[in-house]
Amino acid sequence: MNKIFLFFIVVLFASCESTELDSFEQTIYVENNGALMPAYIRGNAASNVFILLLHGGPGGNGLAYSNGIYAKTLEEKYAMVYLDQRGQGMAQGKYSASDVTVKGLAADVFAVVKTLKFKFGENSKVVLFGHSWGGMLGSAFMVNETYQNEVAGWIESNGAHDLPLLNKSSVLLFKKTAAEQILKGNSVDEWTEILSWSNKINENSITDQQSGEINEKGFEVEEYLRSDDEINTSTEGIDLKAFLFGPTNWLTSLLTGNATNGLLNDEIETTALTPQLKNITKPCLFLYSKYDFVVPPKLGETAFESVSSGKKKFVLFERSGHSPMDSEPNLFANEIITFVDSL
Repeated sequence: MNKIFLFFIVVLFASCESTELDSFEQTIYVENNGALMPAYIRGNAASNVFILLLHGGPGGNGLAYSNGIYAKTLEEKYAMVYLDQRGQGMAQGKYSASDVTVKGLAADVFAVVKTLKFKFGENSKVVLFGHSWGGMLGSAFMVNETYQNEVAGWIESNGAHDLPLLNKSSVLLFKKTAAEQILKGNSVDEWTEILSWSNKINENSITDQQSGEINEKGFEVEEYLRSDDEINTSTEGIDLKAFLFGPTNWLTSLLTGNATNGLLNDEIETTALTPQLKNITKPCLFLYSKYDFVVPPKLGETAFESVSSGKKKFVLFERSGHSPMDSEPNLFANEIITFVDSL
């Protein structure tokens, strides 16, 4: 058996974990090609539907997405699987830098999917869900026919599957939104500075340094939009205790994630998966935001147009930035429920 597809399960039982299927809480570890990756399973496993979440970053962790209204709503309906990817979160292992590639991490996801089906049955329905960097990783998984045949559908939220297109679209969105906000009289000094900065960038020839600046400015301008009430600022349902004192060591996650980000950065900057999206035939749901400058909605629009899926939908959140699951959680969860229930 090919080593890259070799996996085994280590199930950790603790007094706080529940094996009741309708309120399931268990952590499994999946080993693949030297990496040992925790997958935190939470929610209604009796549904036999497992939404495998690919976190953002690189450098994030799965449980960062297990908080808030949207997660609680989805866990009541389905089992959520919050994975810590290779070299991120609380993942462990012994492997070389050459094993940290987009293709290699996609193979890890395949091992996790096969593990879930081994544990819960081949008839289990697995739906892949990637946010931000998780959108690139999930797209790399989905364009592989062998991989995509193992899942029932693909949900991409604010997914960065094409960095050259992302950077170009971000600069254009900065310019357009800055001009609009200045006319409205919103944060005029700040938006004037953003407009001046973006006008100096040739969107057809963006350097690595400018790419990093685009990412930083993207989060910065979200704060302007929140203060001017363009983006919903609600944080209802966020459990800070769970966020701070959960099973993830945040310092470890930060340090390992930064190292992994460094290894992947050069590859990510040149990765453009849009031409390969035509290989995706499974049902797709694309969730993007009007005010996301980190991953502009243009990527969702082109992905929707590019996939060969007979069932597909594009949703634009009008009051959100990069994380619509936080700013519009009820609408976000409802879109996912409608999609998953249709599979």
